[in-house]
Amino acid sequence: MKRAWKGYWVASPTPFFENGQIDENGLTDLMELYVSQGVHGIVVNGSTGEWCSQSTEERIHIAHLAVSQVGNRVPVIVGISTYTPEQSLELARSALTSGADGVMLTPPPYYHLRDDEIFDFYNYINSHISLPIMVYNWPRGVVTDMSEDLMVSLARLTNVQGIKESSGDETKTYRVFERLKREESPVSFFARFIHPTGMKFLTDVGGDGNIDGGGLGVGFAVGFYEAFWRGQSDEMKKFSDSYTRLSQQLITSDYSGIYASPISQLKASMRILQQPGGYVRPPLRELRDAERLEEISGILRVAGLSDPVAKI
Repeated sequence: MKRAWKGYWVASPTPFFENGQIDENGLTDLMELYVSQGVHGIVVNGSTGEWCSQSTEERIHIAHLAVSQVGNRVPVIVGISTYTPEQSLELARSALTSGADGVMLTPPPYYHLRDDEIFDFYNYINSHISLPIMVYNWPRGVVTDMSEDLMVSLARLTNVQGIKESSGDETKTYRVFERLKREESPVSFFARFIHPTGMKFLTDVGGDGNIDGGGLGVGFAVGFYEAFWRGQSDEMKKFSDSYTRLSQQLITSDYSGIYASPISQLKASMRILQQPGGYVRPPLRELRDAERLEEISGILRVAGLSDPVAKI
């Protein structure tokens, strides 16, 4: 039986030591932190997890560690984005063995694939695995932005259980969901809903959740969705305002980081909060500028995140 995919999910970073080795204890501690914060799901080995800086063996090991640590407490899906269908299938089969709830993948990066090629890619994966699939539209990292027609077609594939729409084009995002709703599609739809326009759409039309890199605003985001499910619009607005205020001070509308590359900035923020995010691997560069770190520290403090476990 499929587990519900909804609410606030964290795309987890992969904790590395400064020498680049995987911090296994940091990873298991991070899974415990996210569960304790009440997240509704976790993604590992996605963009925030620096999948493209890891070997296949490392990705398999990280997925097994994370799924084993979380157990059955919240859904865990494993990122399997690669450059070829067979590489993705190898990771998907390992995810199935690990007990993961599903897999998430973008189209292969770099190639700038056409819609028909992207459909063929997902259809091939869909035909060769039994795990639920989350389709991830991530033009910032993939170069290709999926069309509305393509996403609606992919939602009809038998194993597709979710879509993460991260184009940043709110108008297109909402049109895709409206089309899925007209088709009575059972696919969970994740987008950027925790802001005034998104909140209105979520309340008036629908939607299922957000997936957010690292979860610095986890308390606001979890509170937002739980208020939504209770029908408490005033509480939703309170949490949305806090989440939006924090996000806008760190991330631009195109998902760039204001003080550094987004993952470098995220991991620096997590170290400030004494959270086990670890360090980045090259080609990403650590954020070490004292003035910038102090500015970030001030933003986190004003947002009420001074508690090392960020329990809001």
